[in-house]
Amino acid sequence: MLYNIRDIVCKTKQWGMLPFFKGEIEDFSIEELITPDCWFQDNDGGYGVWDWKNDIILDADCAYGKFYRGRACFVSMEWFPELMNWRRSQYKPTSDEEVLLSIVQEHNSLLTREMKKLCGYSTRPPKRKGFDTATTHLQMGCRLISANFEYSYARDGHRYGWSVARMCTPEDFFGAERLKPHCTPQESRIRLMEHMHSILPHATERQIERFVDH
Repeated sequence: MLYNIRDIVCKTKQWGMLPFFKGEIEDFSIEELITPDCWFQDNDGGYGVWDWKNDIILDADCAYGKFYRGRACFVSMEWFPELMNWRRSQYKPTSDEEVLLSIVQEHNSLLTREMKKLCGYSTRPPKRKGFDTATTHLQMGCRLISANFEYSYARDGHRYGWSVARMCTPEDFFGAERLKPHCTPQESRIRLMEHMHSILPHATERQIERFVDH
């Protein structure tokens, strides 16, 4: 079981990949392994594991984004360069996604609401649709990650609402040197598959393929 931030950091480093939500591989997510009292609220009146994401990203030296079938996942820096090497060979940005990515690169990092505004994805008519699909596709291709999560505060200093992700490229967050591939994309895929089999012996070949590829 996972009881605190330290446990999640250790599990992320141990496995190299740790999805946030339950997926098709049993007992391979924070949601399944965290104690119930930490899932939403901790003993200090916070939001439990939802509040811990920034600390986990930094303490575990990992990337966080929608890497697992469009859902959130932590990936340690031991394995993220391999995942990035493989996924970028498979996920090619559309022209709209290229524009979104270039705007984020120009600003180094942006909150998702800032990205929407700058890229013309307005919440008012006439709406430009497809923002969530575009950002998810860029994350699945390891071209965007969540750098941290920021909250809104009332005038009295009280925090309200859910956090908003600040997005950036892996190169801006980790530095390009740490992300350089040292093998072909196909070799990275083989290494990822072998590693996943070693940490998840109960998972099927198809389940592991769906994690590595999608």
